[in-house]
Amino acid sequence: MVTLISVLTNQFFLIFLAIALGLLLGKVKIGNFSLGVSGGIFSGIVLGYIAQAWAKGVQEGALGYSSATNVLKTGVVSNLFFTFFLMLFLVSIGMKVGGSIGAIFKKYGVKFVVIGVMIPVISMIVSVVAYHLVLKGNPAVTEYETIGMFAGAMTSTPAYGTALDAAGHVVSGDALEAASSAISLGYTVAFPIGVLVIVVMISLLPKLFGIDVAAEKAAYDKELQADASGEKKLKDGPLDFMVLALVAAIGILIGNIKIPLGSFGEFSLGAAGGILVSALIFSYIGKIGPINFRMDQKALGILYQTGLTFFMAVVGLRYGYDVVNSLMGSGLQLAIVAIFVEGIAVLIAFLVGHKVFKINWVILSGAIAGGCTSAPGLGAAISATGSEEPTAGYGAAQPFAILANVLLATLFFNIV
Repeated sequence: MVTLISVLTNQFFLIFLAIALGLLLGKVKIGNFSLGVSGGIFSGIVLGYIAQAWAKGVQEGALGYSSATNVLKTGVVSNLFFTFFLMLFLVSIGMKVGGSIGAIFKKYGVKFVVIGVMIPVISMIVSVVAYHLVLKGNPAVTEYETIGMFAGAMTSTPAYGTALDAAGHVVSGDALEAASSAISLGYTVAFPIGVLVIVVMISLLPKLFGIDVAAEKAAYDKELQADASGEKKLKDGPLDFMVLALVAAIGILIGNIKIPLGSFGEFSLGAAGGILVSALIFSYIGKIGPINFRMDQKALGILYQTGLTFFMAVVGLRYGYDVVNSLMGSGLQLAIVAIFVEGIAVLIAFLVGHKVFKINWVILSGAIAGGCTSAPGLGAAISATGSEEPTAGYGAAQPFAILANVLLATLFFNIV
């Protein structure tokens, strides 16, 4: 019996089970809608919640206590899985689409900046309004839970860290400890909600607004070919793991560069953002001396699909308990507000991008995910459009979204 419990709670078993069930769920169609690879998040949530709920109920000395302890200690699956598969996904997808990023920037450049900044700004406005109209009436919710909720809804760890730092300029001592705890609570409740909202909206928006994704994809491919017609074509080489590792290593260095912003703190892309930027840049350059950064497209496609599939399942497993617990417990109000905080911003960004800027949905979906700094959102965009091209929009919008999130988190206590 003990052996069976240890197998059922084994990290690898849970990951592969979540993937299998998620891909099965992703094949289910309601009309023309299906979750695709995003189904792994939802199967992961169910399995993650069951595993943690069981583990929390096991008493010391009881059957399976050792396995339960491991589940709670790792958060169902280790964060190393989360980080590794995210990096594998980003470096391979960045290398796959980077060759076209020049034409994309030439056509949409400034518009991506607007989308990247617009989503955090609107989310902050909704957060402040919700605090004064809804949350302030709840004695258990303060401005500290609210700024944590904003950072979580934006799935922005830099904003969370900035909020903790900003609180230190408002209170001190025991009050600061209480404020930090409140910020962490808001962030923990809203983060998984933020992941789910962008994944679902990216999948549903084309259906709700009657967008023919196949036609958009065909039109985008035609535009891209015309815009890139004058650019030099490089021959793809074989998949080279040495080059991939080099690009990823340089990306981690880029991501850890901290740019001081004076009284606003500092700004950095983080390891994941740095890897994506590095991959896009080197793939666009194409070749430096004997090193060819353009690789076999089919091989890169298999690699990024592998990384994305595993990443989606791990996200669900790690945050499943928090998602269900927040919807069942005292965090329900914050969770509901978080849905509106991100949902309204994404909807407005979509309307501006598609109706005003006339950005093709294939690339706009990635820019919206980038505005939410959400790698799962990018995965959903790739799955929903059947194209890797959303990555370029994501890579263009995400740095500006990170910067906006950091600045807004710094200013929050002056605004509210």
